[in-house]
Amino acid sequence: MKKQYFYLLIISLITLSPLSVFADGGMIIWPPDVHLDQTAQNAIVAWNGQKEIIILSNDIQSSESATALRIVPLPSNPSDIKEGSFESFEKLVEIINLKIEDIRNQWIFGGKDEENAPTAGIEITFQEKIGAHDVTVVKVNNLDYFLEWIESFATNKGLKVKAISSEFKEGIKNYLKRNIRYFVFDVIDTAEGEESINPLIYSFNSDSLYYPILISGVSEIEESRAEIRVFLITKDSPRERTVNPYWRGYYGYPVELSKEELEEISEEFAELFGSEATVTIFDYHGLLKEINKDLVFYPENIWTRNFQMGDIGEDVETLQEILINEGFWDSELEASTLFGETTRRNLIAFQDYHILEETGYFDTKTQEYIGEGFTLSLKEETPSDFQFKENLSLGVQHNDVIQLKTILDAEVDHEAWQGTEYFGAKTLAAVKAFQEKYRNEISEFAGYQIGCTGFVGKGTRAMLNKILGW
Repeated sequence: MKKQYFYLLIISLITLSPLSVFADGGMIIWPPDVHLDQTAQNAIVAWNGQKEIIILSNDIQSSESATALRIVPLPSNPSDIKEGSFESFEKLVEIINLKIEDIRNQWIFGGKDEENAPTAGIEITFQEKIGAHDVTVVKVNNLDYFLEWIESFATNKGLKVKAISSEFKEGIKNYLKRNIRYFVFDVIDTAEGEESINPLIYSFNSDSLYYPILISGVSEIEESRAEIRVFLITKDSPRERTVNPYWRGYYGYPVELSKEELEEISEEFAELFGSEATVTIFDYHGLLKEINKDLVFYPENIWTRNFQMGDIGEDVETLQEILINEGFWDSELEASTLFGETTRRNLIAFQDYHILEETGYFDTKTQEYIGEGFTLSLKEETPSDFQFKENLSLGVQHNDVIQLKTILDAEVDHEAWQGTEYFGAKTLAAVKAFQEKYRNEISEFAGYQIGCTGFVGKGTRAMLNKILGW
């Protein structure tokens, strides 16, 4: 009964709270004596288990005209950056409020039960003027080169060189240790007073749900007291308990979104999921300098084994990334696939802090504890009883194409999500890569040596069905 009352209270707060739109990102400001505040932040983060889309917006309050350089770290090179609008936020809040009203009425009137080595210090991967944003994306391979490049970048933009704080350097080092090497530089000219700037939409590959908020806590706006709201759109919702204590206003009750509602919010989101999803809200109120880690969730099946000293694997690297983000990493080493003495020592510190048995071994209990706080359940993208029975080719619009793209995204390094049911040029390229990868198997299924044509015929369908378990 107390739990129901808690949820009702939270639901009322969501429904009544005004929407304050502001995006996350660390900032460096020119001229040096200008005071710029972040009073609120807002973002929508959508993740389907492999790809992520973030919509960032900002309201800036400045003591006089100035130039602000916003920095957004990303785990991979963005495949697309473009201007968005505030309508996505407004539509999402409208849908949430309507659905929460229904949930509240059910409780009140009917009751409801709970259920490779770098070749250069930095590489510029993108430069473009997008509306009010002057955007540059940089891949960072070396911290010292990067810090020097920031000074050069500022000079080229006509900005005075200024000292970079030790806190900012440590923050960037934290990102590099976690293999987060892409940094978006967004130059915004601000006027005196408060103004709103159209948001940017970032699309990129990611094996985790990732929202960069640490960068705000180590930048020049760290003294700002902010209201931060993050809408997480996923196939399923985070568990009620999360190991992110400063998200004090976590709303643990997810709201379901239909495919049509996703389309109303953003066409990109509808294409990302292809069907329904859920939205969960995280809130933070306080000083930005108190934030010391990013918001990150991994698929719940990321770990399938226990491991210890000497073991190797990508799951070891994921564990190290969590330890680094959580502040349990007393080393200059970056995350790697090897479980060595550094991992053992810092895992013991993590186990001690969270009152777990201090084994230094990634055992079942530690795995379960981390799984509860850092993972998301991903609903199956493909129905278990689904089979490919129709041939597919360029230009076809068919429901099977959604299932095809789901497999292609997991199997080959190609962009296949340019539409939901439409078989376009990117899907064609991805099918060709898939056929090259499984050429021998597909040829055996077809009964002859196939060519990588992009046509989904008998042999390719049989290989796709084999992946589905048929």
